[in-house]
Amino acid sequence: MSVNLTIAELWALALPPQTFLAGGKAGLARSVEWVVRLRPAFPLFPELGEGYLAMASPRVAQELDPRFTLNYLMHELARLRAAGLVIDEMASPEEAALADALALPLLCVPPEADLQAVEREAIRALVDRQGQMVRREAEARERYQRLFAEGGMPAVLQNLARAVGGVAEIRDSEGTLVACEESALARSTMMLEESAFPIIIGGQALGRLLVKAPRDIQPILIGLLARPAAEVCGLEMLRQAMREEAEAEFGADLVEQILASSLEEPALAARLRRLGYDPSPGKRHIVLAVGAKSAKTACALAETLARDLAWAAEREGGTAAALPYRDGALCLLSFGMGAPERRVRGWLRQALAGIGKAPCDLGVSRAVEGVLALREAIEQATAALALGQRMNLISPYYYEDLGLYRLLLSLHGRAELRRFYEETLGPLVAYDRAHAADLVLTLEAFFRENANASQTARALNVHRNTLAYRLQRIAEITGLDLADPEARLVLQLALKVRHLAE
Repeated sequence: MSVNLTIAELWALALPPQTFLAGGKAGLARSVEWVVRLRPAFPLFPELGEGYLAMASPRVAQELDPRFTLNYLMHELARLRAAGLVIDEMASPEEAALADALALPLLCVPPEADLQAVEREAIRALVDRQGQMVRREAEARERYQRLFAEGGMPAVLQNLARAVGGVAEIRDSEGTLVACEESALARSTMMLEESAFPIIIGGQALGRLLVKAPRDIQPILIGLLARPAAEVCGLEMLRQAMREEAEAEFGADLVEQILASSLEEPALAARLRRLGYDPSPGKRHIVLAVGAKSAKTACALAETLARDLAWAAEREGGTAAALPYRDGALCLLSFGMGAPERRVRGWLRQALAGIGKAPCDLGVSRAVEGVLALREAIEQATAALALGQRMNLISPYYYEDLGLYRLLLSLHGRAELRRFYEETLGPLVAYDRAHAADLVLTLEAFFRENANASQTARALNVHRNTLAYRLQRIAEITGLDLADPEARLVLQLALKVRHLAE
């Protein structure tokens, strides 16, 4: 027989989940020798001694003898150096204060609890601690599985939060909140302590279950309830991850097929319909390229944008779909032919309001007609995103607003464009690298200030003579006269090509 179980441990292993401590917290570390229950006849307790945990119904005791009040029972148990007392009714504030004064743990089980059954569970825990822990976890697991079938993950977390009088939340492997439930008691409790339980299924770390509970809730009880909850919720997280992975593969494959023009129009339209996207003839389409700190975040933001864009464009027959793409994601929007450009931008503003201050960048294509033109729209959106990020522009980056860059993007990768860049700006870039100089930055500032030398010097925080020397060196290295408008145009074009080339 184990004699090492404390009152706190026995509370966790054997007493009903709704049991709470009315008073006597100082005695929770006492060892329990045995458990005895008050009988409805004399003697009230067949045997009672030091280290015994007594269980009693105060109402039954007073029916036997009005003198047997709860206060009387606690004084007698304290005199006999009993471990504690379990009752099946609420204790008054005065009775709780007496338990504190006597350092006698006073535990209150729900009124509907059967004390005889509670006694059996307590004795079973004393005799077979490990077995009782396994049984309690199995009971909790069965309860959570039933709750999950009825209400999903929120129902499981709600039951756990209520049992510990706190908060239960699940976060994925990146720390993103998946689900959270809070008990009514937690809202009125200032001090909650957090315990973390890893969610690992089949060797795969899926996240953590965090339980925030009042300090007087025993860690062993939290563990008995939280571990099976983590297991049940983890299985659902694994199923969801597998679904998302399959959807991501489907979406990424579809994007690659669009870019490769490997699908005929009917086949492409059929695959888009599977995503809930309307590819009907007569529709126009725009594509948003979403860039974020991680591919997972980008996909989540693309989902939000797709939902809000579809809602905003509903009157124009709008539908939207989110697709993963490389290290980011794409959002496709289909809408009627009659919607003007300003209305489309209005939809996007509404959708961006839905993601708040989430850190992301967006490249936005022009509106194109027909699903086969989605290839062009995807290329425009991704090019606008890459260029906007490279030039530190303000997101969203509209391909239509890129001006001269649209022409340069169409030439990007061609040998002649590279040759133009090398022949004009190349020597200046090489000089800066060799001498740790800032002539390219000086030239950019010069054009940014509309070739005004005084304003350029102030912008660079240099003396005008220093600026004059730099401009002279630029002219010597490039062989172009900065006073010649045509030469300045050539250099401005070369600077724009540089943003693409680098």
